[in-house]
Amino acid sequence: MAGKYDKYIHHPPHIQIKVKEDNSVVFDGLMLGHQQLGYGLTIGHQFVKKPFKSDNPCHTHNFDEFLAWYGGNPDDPDDFGAEVVLYMGKEQEKYVFTRPTMVYLPPGLPHCPLEITRVDSPIIQIEIMLVAEGGTREPYFEQDKGKVNLIEVIDLTRR
Repeated sequence: MAGKYDKYIHHPPHIQIKVKEDNSVVFDGLMLGHQQLGYGLTIGHQFVKKPFKSDNPCHTHNFDEFLAWYGGNPDDPDDFGAEVVLYMGKEQEKYVFTRPTMVYLPPGLPHCPLEITRVDSPIIQIEIMLVAEGGTREPYFEQDKGKVNLIEVIDLTRR
């Protein structure tokens, strides 16, 4: 039955992103992008159950991005059984998060790599990008420029 407000309801596809070199999974969750929404937003949500290291080199982009990590315990939002490491700025300043955290990355701020070094209990990772067509992602350091993106995106949505 079609409803009057159907255009406002979206069912995000189950997306898995793997690093092609070693087949490791760096994203396994729900992601909805500007292609489906029709406006400048992409949002991804996943439960992180084991450590991983993203092969994403330090980069910049021309849009705002938010990264967030929360505990997976519905009875205690402060319960955060993990360690997240994120490098920011041209000097690659290291940040280590061991409690729920949200990071704002303005356009042009160099950031990454990202690593989840410890997971004692599942955590939630959210990525929000305020971008539509025309978004750019450029490696920051000279040695990373020209490298191909070694990831594979797989749509696992049940049809």
